[in-house]
Amino acid sequence: MNSSSLETSVPSGSLLNGISPPTKLDMRYSSSSSSGTSTFDHETATTASTPATLNSDYAIPVVPGPSSLVTISGISTTQTTQTYVFGPSPIVTVDEDELQKECTGIMLRNGKKYKVSLSLFSLTWERERKAKRIGKKGQKKYELKLEDVLGACSHLNFNFRHLFRKGRDLFKLRVYTYKKMEDGKWKNSYFQFFCHSLVEVQEWAKSINMRINLLQRPRRVHVFVNPFSGEGLACKVYNTKIAHIFQIAGITTTVTVTERAGHAGDIVREMDLNSTDAIVCIGGDGVFHEVFNGLLWRQQYEMFGEEARKVNPQPCPIKIGLIPAGSTNTVVYCTTGLADTTTSAMQIAMGRELKIDLTSCWFDGEIERFGTNFLGYGFFGDVLKSSEEYRWMGPTRYDFSGFKTIVNLKSYKGRIEFKEGLTSGSPQDICKHGCLVCKETTEQSEGQWTVLEDHFVSIDGCVMSCCSPQANKGLSPAAHIGDGCLDLIVHRRASPLRYLKYLANTAFFSKPFTGDLVDVHRVTEFMFSSTCSHDKDTECGNCSTWNIDGELYHQHSIHVKVHRQGITLLACQPG
Repeated sequence: MNSSSLETSVPSGSLLNGISPPTKLDMRYSSSSSSGTSTFDHETATTASTPATLNSDYAIPVVPGPSSLVTISGISTTQTTQTYVFGPSPIVTVDEDELQKECTGIMLRNGKKYKVSLSLFSLTWERERKAKRIGKKGQKKYELKLEDVLGACSHLNFNFRHLFRKGRDLFKLRVYTYKKMEDGKWKNSYFQFFCHSLVEVQEWAKSINMRINLLQRPRRVHVFVNPFSGEGLACKVYNTKIAHIFQIAGITTTVTVTERAGHAGDIVREMDLNSTDAIVCIGGDGVFHEVFNGLLWRQQYEMFGEEARKVNPQPCPIKIGLIPAGSTNTVVYCTTGLADTTTSAMQIAMGRELKIDLTSCWFDGEIERFGTNFLGYGFFGDVLKSSEEYRWMGPTRYDFSGFKTIVNLKSYKGRIEFKEGLTSGSPQDICKHGCLVCKETTEQSEGQWTVLEDHFVSIDGCVMSCCSPQANKGLSPAAHIGDGCLDLIVHRRASPLRYLKYLANTAFFSKPFTGDLVDVHRVTEFMFSSTCSHDKDTECGNCSTWNIDGELYHQHSIHVKVHRQGITLLACQPG
């Protein structure tokens, strides 16, 4: 495999979190291939850095770690490291009877004594009161659910001046969680308890982490980092903002820095999925689409062989996470409500899950591509096609191509056939956390075909709302991510000024469906055929191209099917 890969692991059987000591690897190396030797110079995306929250305090070293093997493009070096463990020995056997028992103890917090209790589902603490004050009003009890806990760690307090203050002891227990800010972002947070005994804080950390490990969270993760996405900061983002979160959560990571387009997709087609709980992509929407297309094609060929392109796809076999580091980050915007690396990383580490719809795009009776976001014909296809000539401009090429396409706006004659969805929602409702439409267990029924034949400026299918910094609410603000439908937006022939007004209403006023020339239908599948009869993969001035999740297709007819909740995404919708 011609890729840069770095793996860090916790000893087998570990139920506690492992942290390696601070290291810094400079990924300056040469990789040989059949076509010659190419040199790469990337900042390492390594999980061997110390958590940012431990700058002045260090986790207590419990046992010396085994030698870890670091492989960089075929060059192997052995490093003997000291393993830093959250809690006692990493070899722990889960005792179900012990987990059912409630742990209690007295610990110090903010200079005051607290009675701390740990059940199977939560950690609680309250002020210890003298006998004569028990039962009086004003005694507050605090509760932290374990599903909101990232991990627990025992620390040695090296800030010795604190030892002379009331309520500050030599050893402390730190319980990591998150704080939700007003803008919806998740921020690193923790609760801290002090104790005189090292054994006691280690036992508390052990008990908390054992209970967390009973939750359905990813423990072995393969991370793909696209160093070319966005401003080229994906490696730095992982190194400085993501690695320590995964370490605190006790996640074993294998990191691969991709070297070319399609690299991640090639790897997932061959990798051992039995040793991976989830795949995490750090970059833009492109690497995410590479990964789930690779996983789905792998499954199709394993299950159906030569008939793989003629059979409807099965649900994706593994969970996928996406951390934004690209230009638009549409998928993250649509699912979490914002593009924030820390928020996405913490949601992945805590195992938050969303079931999102999947589309299959059929050309000439065979599946050509899978999608989960957007597909467009007409205006958006012409914009993407035009932007290919201006790649040297960077992300601004889309704005320039959009202006150029508006000035020379075209309409295309064609025929649309679609089946209306039968969900309880409508194109005016909103999909959010706990959405009842997406939770419905009934599958979409077979509806009747509806036919439209006209000249169209644009034909757009939105599986998600397709929001971004350019369109805060998206092309279809009410599109649901897991109802088994897509919102089909049809804009008939219009003047450039009138279509520009439609785009302005969509981007700035969140009113995309105003006007008598635009219609929206919630459909389970649709077909489109152009009046042009040229061969497929041949460009023609009388027809447009299909923009499917940022990839161009020149076929003049298409059949799109929606497959309900075909992908499990590690993310959490805003409330």
